[in-house]
Amino acid sequence: MDIKKNYRPEESDSEDDYDGFYFGDQLVPKRKNYFSIKDEEEDLISAINCGDLTSIKENMSKLNFDVNSPVKRGYTLLMHACKNGFYDIVEYLVLEKEANVNKQVDSVTPLLQACDCIKSSHIVEKIVNLLLKHGAVVNVSDKYATTPFMLACKNGHANVVRLLIKDVSFDAIDNRGCTPIFHAVENNRVEIVKILIEAGVNYTKANSKGYTPRRVAEVHGFHDLLKLLPYEEEDCYVIPTQFLSYNTMRDYIPRIFLKSECPEYFQEVYNILRSLNMDRYLEYFAKESVPLSKFLCLDDKGLEKLGIQLPLFRMKIMKGLLDYHLNYWNKKSIGHINKTSKDNFYDILMITANHLQNLIKIKSSLCFIKNHLKQNLLGPLEEEELQIMLRNFQNYQLAIKALRNTIKYLASFSPEKNPLYIDYNEYLTERKRSRIKCYSNFTTIAIGISVFICSKFKRFF
Repeated sequence: MDIKKNYRPEESDSEDDYDGFYFGDQLVPKRKNYFSIKDEEEDLISAINCGDLTSIKENMSKLNFDVNSPVKRGYTLLMHACKNGFYDIVEYLVLEKEANVNKQVDSVTPLLQACDCIKSSHIVEKIVNLLLKHGAVVNVSDKYATTPFMLACKNGHANVVRLLIKDVSFDAIDNRGCTPIFHAVENNRVEIVKILIEAGVNYTKANSKGYTPRRVAEVHGFHDLLKLLPYEEEDCYVIPTQFLSYNTMRDYIPRIFLKSECPEYFQEVYNILRSLNMDRYLEYFAKESVPLSKFLCLDDKGLEKLGIQLPLFRMKIMKGLLDYHLNYWNKKSIGHINKTSKDNFYDILMITANHLQNLIKIKSSLCFIKNHLKQNLLGPLEEEELQIMLRNFQNYQLAIKALRNTIKYLASFSPEKNPLYIDYNEYLTERKRSRIKCYSNFTTIAIGISVFICSKFKRFF
């Protein structure tokens, strides 16, 4: 995380904001506030932290305090009691004051607070039982996607884990991509890990950083847990790094250059899933080498066929694709060339690559909308929307035409052949011609010498 360092105060145009003094000014000490107003809820919050039930009753009666209201703009009385593990106070608030057991404050509920209690597991079990009997929702999470079951695994409340295990999902993940077994492994809860494994939890699934529960146990040196987490001979699938970012010209223009192992524009698939916070499902698309054109046209059945079993996550991806396709297209979103611009060949090539990618996206959007219109999932199509779409296509045709004219204009300056061009056939022919010429010269010399020798010996005959 980048930390911004301020080496001097920020400048301000307003003179009223100036808080300093000029040289020569006398320092005037600021007035201190010697008087403080006592908060009426101070005694109540002190009583709830100390577990004084009698004082709580007196202060609630004196203040006519609503049991479901936050205390000092914080948590409710029931949440404080659950967090501190005061069963008698929880019992009083739930049974006599009828406190709401599903009241949320900053996405936190009493059940979350109870499972996060570090008091005796026996007391925590009694509190959780009481909350569940009065309708507490089990499958709820805070803003960090942490569930009560995860907190129970983290704090080692074995009986609470056994109590909740029949109503929870083992595959639920928090914002770090960790399932409940990670919380047990990270805190060396051997008994909890045994319970989860016996219940059939998947202990080979990696978190968002690629660590499995066994790997976490190895890092922390929890040898007792390593005995419970057997080594899997089959390695987990690792997405190739070239699938995640553009590296070569083959990635930018896959239809012109030689075919690569990376699916066509798969980097855009990664960017879309990451914007939806669904990048943990990228491996399903990487294993099947799903290109961008196919990904943008996927429906619910196609996602299920790839292996995404939970309907909630398929629906989230489908909603993201729908929002992607329904955004209005603008020609300003792609590269273009002006008459006054001084672009080199590489710039022209990259702009062309950008156009090719947008053509694939537009074609995919048309197929997606066409299929959904046939199924009557998008409602009636208005004439105004058709006109807007037609104008966008016409503008795009003009942009493509301008690009084509520019490329032809630049091509007119190019020589017929590259200055470094070598015709190997002509080179071999020239070598053969020179070799024959050399042989003919040797032959001529040899014949001349033979004639000379014959003429000299002719005198002796």
